[in-house]
Formats: sequence, structure tokens, C-alpha cells
Amino acid sequence: MPTRSWTGSSPSGADLVLRLTLRNISRRKLRFALTTLAVVLGVSFLSTSFFLTDKLRDTFAELATDITGELDLVVRTSISEDGQRLNRLPVPAEVLAVVVDIPGVAAAAPSIAGWNVVPILLDDDGEPVAVPHSGAPQLGVNYNGIDGLEQMFVTSGRTPERTGSLHDPDTVGEFILDNRTADDHGFTIGETYTVSAPGGNRRFLLVGTANFGSPDENKTVGTNISSFDTATVQELLGKEGLYDEIAIILEPGAEPAEVMAAIQSALDVASAQFHSFLDAIPAEQRDAAAAFAEAELEVVTAETKIAEDQGDFDQFISIISSVLLGFAIIAVVVSTFIINNTFAIVIGQRVRELALLRALGATGRQISRSVRLEAAVIGIVATALGLVGGYLLASLLRWVLVATGFGELPGAIPIRPRTIILAAVVGIGSTVLSAIGPSRRVRRIPPVAAMRDDVRITPTGLRRRLQVGSAVTAVGIAALTMGMTVEMSTVSILTAVGAGAFTTFMGVYLLSPVIARPVASLLGWPIQRLYRIPGRLATDNARRSPRRTAATAAALTIGLALVSLAAVVSDSMKATFVRTIEESIEADLFVYTGAFNPAAGFSTELGEDLTALSVDRPDLVETVMTYRFAMGGMSIDGSYKDVSGADLDVLADHMNIMVTEGHPDGEGRDGLLLHVDPATDMAVTVGDQVTVGFPGGRSTDLTVAAVFEDSTILGNWVVDVDVFDRFLPTAPDAFVSVVFPDGASATDSRSAVEVVTDEYPQVRVEDRTEFKEAQEAQLDQLLSIIQVFLGLSLFIAVLGITNTLALSVYERTRELGLLRAIGMTRRQLRRMVRWEAVIIALFGGLLGVGMGVLFGLAVIAAIPETFVDIVSIPYSSLLGYLVVSGLFGMLAAILPARRAARLNVLDAISYE
Repeated sequence: MPTRSWTGSSPSGADLVLRLTLRNISRRKLRFALTTLAVVLGVSFLSTSFFLTDKLRDTFAELATDITGELDLVVRTSISEDGQRLNRLPVPAEVLAVVVDIPGVAAAAPSIAGWNVVPILLDDDGEPVAVPHSGAPQLGVNYNGIDGLEQMFVTSGRTPERTGSLHDPDTVGEFILDNRTADDHGFTIGETYTVSAPGGNRRFLLVGTANFGSPDENKTVGTNISSFDTATVQELLGKEGLYDEIAIILEPGAEPAEVMAAIQSALDVASAQFHSFLDAIPAEQRDAAAAFAEAELEVVTAETKIAEDQGDFDQFISIISSVLLGFAIIAVVVSTFIINNTFAIVIGQRVRELALLRALGATGRQISRSVRLEAAVIGIVATALGLVGGYLLASLLRWVLVATGFGELPGAIPIRPRTIILAAVVGIGSTVLSAIGPSRRVRRIPPVAAMRDDVRITPTGLRRRLQVGSAVTAVGIAALTMGMTVEMSTVSILTAVGAGAFTTFMGVYLLSPVIARPVASLLGWPIQRLYRIPGRLATDNARRSPRRTAATAAALTIGLALVSLAAVVSDSMKATFVRTIEESIEADLFVYTGAFNPAAGFSTELGEDLTALSVDRPDLVETVMTYRFAMGGMSIDGSYKDVSGADLDVLADHMNIMVTEGHPDGEGRDGLLLHVDPATDMAVTVGDQVTVGFPGGRSTDLTVAAVFEDSTILGNWVVDVDVFDRFLPTAPDAFVSVVFPDGASATDSRSAVEVVTDEYPQVRVEDRTEFKEAQEAQLDQLLSIIQVFLGLSLFIAVLGITNTLALSVYERTRELGLLRAIGMTRRQLRRMVRWEAVIIALFGGLLGVGMGVLFGLAVIAAIPETFVDIVSIPYSSLLGYLVVSGLFGMLAAILPARRAARLNVLDAISYE
């Protein structure tokens, strides 16, 4: 009599598939929980990146809108599309008078802001201490007092007023602080404090505290903000006679487009007369002011300014988002291997059960659908839990940001539909895709054959893997070799290396079952010698199913490959950096802020004071060199370049940049030092003239004085600080180096320098050893963060091993019962399971570390020699990773080993 089929269209058939799926989940809760947890971690990391970055974007978007206030238009100098906004030139103060006379303008106010404005406190011992920061800028802004245009809203005390010129050393000015800075650091209204700024150190009376950006909230987002009257902040920032921008409010009913056109027309007419304004500017600033006077002016809407500010914020946020997404993708990939392995094992265990269902009339499609449905349920649950976990993790990271000085991030974390959709696509999609292979395999198995034999890899299957895996690995290694040896662009090299690494990994993954047996035997040999029967059984179990061993180890292989790659690359970068520092540094002392920020710096007065010390005490200080930096500060043929400034006449005494042609001071203050790469690209050599453009449309011809090879500290483009004074006058000193005369006491010379630097507590003074150690510490900190994030993949891999062992114990219930029946103790049984896990973990560790080293060498070959030219393999760290992988295996076996030891002997023997 023919069997009755569960047709897919039959309600009862669909109901039975669903019931079968739910029954399997309910009967195997631990397996379901472990598999789900692996996906939860990946989804959590993915959703965290979106939750946190959405919150940051909302916060900064609100801030950009708030600080714009009620303004309608902004007058400023123009820059080219690819110009750096940090280098936008200020507006001559006389423009304000032009603007306020335009019909339709209700009010106009200057806006001035500058970095490196640092309030200074006295500690309990009376020593000056600079207000610390966590990477955010320390700003000084002007208080204009015009409703709708003010950014500082006084909540205590009063507004700052002009008390006199800061050029008079006896003048004590007035300022206000943002509330967070004042509260966190104990500033008191009515007390006098020193403020260090680009214009020097000056004394100020604190007359009030304020919220920034909003009357109700202090939206500094970690920034320390000091505010002064307009004339005072101009002097403090070295911007006398200059404004950054002019903010405009229109009269009610005024047409913005018409007013903009009128303002632009007036600016065009007045721009020809701006040279006359130089007479009102102090003589020492006229060269700098010439650049400002010649800059083109433009008028833009508030919407344009808000969009630009948000774009600047998004650049910062995108870095965070990209980093988190990268680690999330790694976590999801590792989870996918675990899910695929889990379903492959489960299908193998349930062959008899599923074959019986086939014999009773279930179609292969229905059985396959049941497996995929189980995967979908795991994906749905994991997505829901992952979203919750991601939200909690994002909340934790927000708390960390606030606690470390980032500033308040008020309001709930937004939940965007995009986040939920992507989490569902990743969570459900990865599990369903991982189950397709196992479900299709079940569909192809005839019921009778499946009821007779378990599905195993046949020798033919291993031979096929050997052939395919070898071919894929060969292609991957060929791509790696091409990336390491063929002359191509950096992007092409990295692409070849990335593709080669991925292809090589897939090839090794296909080959891993072929080598699993011999490697497991090798790893198990010392264990057998130590633990006899448990060790031998553990080794045999690892060898029994090479595909399972390889698949279980795959997740750990991925994690350790990434960690090992990072270790090799980072150790090589560190070795290169240390070698470069040791070979480059000639100076005896370095003075700098220690901030990891290209705009961080301090007043040029410090460098001038140290230079004066070298004149007054040549027995203690021989020479002093100042260093400045400007992102996109100059252009060559329309392309903006990061440029450094240094005192070229003494550069060779302070730093060895490995000059191959010429000499740093060969052309005096009009010299240009080029790294060998741009010099080769431009086909220029010593003595050639190069036309260099600067913000504001100005340009000058500089002569190539030297070509050098080491750009670690100074970068590719170096000019004299005199060029900065003329064309980039607002750039602060980034650091100052000091050389002692021969025979001078290092202690006495340093003490003399520190007498000067004590007035600037925001800077640190370090000798060569201290400077090198500080730079190493910063690099180590960054690399440690990367290793911690990559460690997440190792944690997920541990879950995979735990899951596989738990399934293995379940599968071998009868076998374990027989072992107990013939005399194996619980302790021996636990030991057998634990050492099986260690062998599997060490197998994955060996593959991971081996591939990580290979990929690391390929990446090093792809990275320009400017960054890495030394190969350093951290053998101790790699050995430590192998030890850790074994410990992870031991950890993963705790629960499965305990379950195996607790099995009832009679129940286990009778288990079917």
C-alpha cells in the first residue's frame, strides 16, 4: 500500500513541519542556546555600531543646528572644493561695516574661534596644572552678546568685558567657561586664572559660566570652551583685525536670495580696497594679514553651514562606524562557520530519525524545509536578542564616552528601521544560508540508505577536497605572491593581498579535513603518553571525523589568523617605528602636548622663549627647533598636501631625515624639502623651483633644497617656519626640540628648559628615551584596542567548540555508557572530553597562527616602506596564542565533559 505524502500545500503537512521544528528546538535547548548565542554576538556588534553612530550623528546634527542659532547668512573666505576647512582664512574686520549697511540685514556679529586655548589651575601644592582633555579640542571663542547669534549662554555670573589690551602685561582680562569644564575641574567665579593660548599666556578673571550651544544644555561634546570679548580673543588668538566669519540675521520679510546677491556684490566691490586695511593691523602681523586681505569672500546660507558642519562631524563618526562594522563582520563570519558546523553535525545525528519520517511519507523538501525553518527560528531569536544586546552595549559605550570626558549625550539612543532590517538580514540570513548545505544533503539521502548508515566523508570525498582545496590554495598563494612582488599601486597591491588571503583561507579550509587526522595524531601523541587511555581515546575521537574536527576548528582558525596577522603587522610597524625614532632623533629634549591630534599645539611664544634661552645660556642650550603642521595646508598643481614647517637652518642638528640630495638649509627660508616619492613623481631634484599654493589664493615659488627618505616625523613636504608665518600664520607650534652643547650637563640643561616650560603646564618635556617610550605606548594602546576587538572572534570560537563537543557527547551517549560500564571512571571520561577539545583547539590554533603569519608577511610587503620596512615576527606572542587556544579548548569542554561524566550508565547503554 503506498504511503501518504505530506504535501507542501497541505495545511497538515505544514503544521507537522512546524511542530517537528519546534520539537527539535525544545528537546535540544542547550544546543539551541549555544548556536543562538554565537549569532547574538555578531548581531549585537553590528547593531551597536548603528545604534551608537546614529546617536552621535543626532547629537552632532543637533549641535550644528544649535550653534548656528537664528542666523540666516554667513560671510567668510572661500576655499576650493578639496581645500581643508581647517585652513580657511579669516575675514578682515572691516567687512562687518560693509555687511551691516546692506538693506535687509537686521543684525551682524563676528564669530571667532581658535584651538589650544587652555585654562590653567593650581594644584594643592600651588603648581600650575592644565585642564586635561580626552582628544577633543580646547577652544577659545568670542562672546558677541547679540540675541540669536550668541553661542554661549551665561547661567552664572556675568558676561566678559574688555578691560584693556593684552599687549599690556599688567592687563587682567575677563572670561567665562562652559559649565562642564568649570564644574569638573573646580573653577570658581571671581578667581583669577592663567589661560594659555596661541597668543601666549595671559591672566584672566573668571566672571561667569555658561552653556554652549543651548540655553538649557551644555553641548560641548567633550570640548573645553573659554569665551572672551571679541577684541580680547582676537589678541589671544593672534587674529587682530580679523574675524573667522560674520553671522547675519535678516529682517522679517527679507528675501534671502536678494540679500545674498546684494552682500556678494558689495563684497566684490570692497575687496579691491582691503589692502588699505593693513595700515590698521600691527606691523608684525602685516605679512600674515596680506593673505587674509587677498582672500576671496563669499556669502552662504545657514543651511549650507549646517550641512558642512554635519559633514565634518560625520567624517569623525564614520571612522568609529567603520571600525565597529569591521569587527561586527568578523563576528558574523565566525558565527556562520559555527552554525554551518552545528547543522551538519545535527543532521548526521538525526539521519535515522529523518529517514523514518521520509519512510512515513515526508518529502525531502519538507525535511529540508524543517531544517531551514529551525535555522530561521534561531536567526529570529538571535536577531531579537542581538538588537537588545546591541542597544545595551551601545548604552554602555555611551556611558564610557561620557565618563572619559567626551561630554553629555542626552536623550534616548535612536532605533532606526535600517538598523532592525540590517540586523534581521544578517541574523536570519546568516543562519538560513548556513543551513542550506546540510538541508540539501538530507534531501538527497534515500530513506532506506539513511536508515542503514550514517553519512560520512568517503575517501572519494577526501580526494575531491584535496584536489579542489589544493587548486584554490594555489590560486590564493599566487595572488599573495603577486601582491608581494609585482610593482603596482598601493591600492592594487592591497586588493591582491586581500583577495589572495581570502582565497588561501578558503583553500586551507577545504584542505583541513585532509590534514586533520595526521595533525590530530601528532598533537595527541604527548597526551597519550601522559594520560594513557583517556589520551588515546581523545586522540581517536578527534581523528574519527576529520571534517567535524576541521569545521569545529574553523572558527578558532579565523580568529587566531586575524589576531596573528595583527600581531605580525603591528610588531613590524613597531619595530620600524622604534628603529626610525632611534635613527632619526638627534635632539636631546622634546617639548610637546602629547595629544594625538594634528591641530594640537601651543603658543609660539614658548619656542621664542626657548630660543632666547639658547642665546642667553649657550652653555646649556645650543639650538632650538620649532615644528608646525597644517593638514592640506598647501597645494601643488591644485592638489592639497599636508605640510610641515621647521627651522631648516638647524634641522640637521635635531633630526636625521636621511637626506639623499642637497641639504635642509641649502636654500634658506625659501627652501622646500621633498620626500623621495613625490620628488620622483614630480620629476624634480635639488635646485628646481616648485610653485606652491596656499589658502586665500596666494602662491610662491620655493626651491627644492633637499630630497630625503625618512618621512616618519616630518611627512613628505617640509618648508621653513618662515613660510608658515607668511602663509599659515594661525598654525601653532606642534613641538619644539632642544639640542644641548657638547659637554653640557643634561640635568642642568633640562632644568633650564623646564624653568621656561613650567609656565606652560599643558606641555611635557621628554628626553630621547622618554619620547621613544611615549610614542611606543601610544602605538601599543592602539594595537591593544584592536586585539581586544579581535578577541571577540575567539570568544565566539569557544562557543563553537563547546557546541560541537556537546553535540558529540549527545551523539556518543551509548559509547560513553559502555566505557563507563567496562570500568572508565568519571574523571577519566571528563579528561577524555577535555583533551579532545584541546586537540581540536590546537589544530585550529596551528592553522590560524600559520595563516596569520603568512597573511601578515603579505600585508607588510603591500604596505609602503615609509610605514613598515622591518619584518618582526613576535614568536613569544604567537606561542602564547597557541597556549591560549589550548586553554580555550579546555574551557570549552567544561560543560560537555561534566554532562558526559553525569550520564547514567544503564540509560546510556540502552540509548538509541
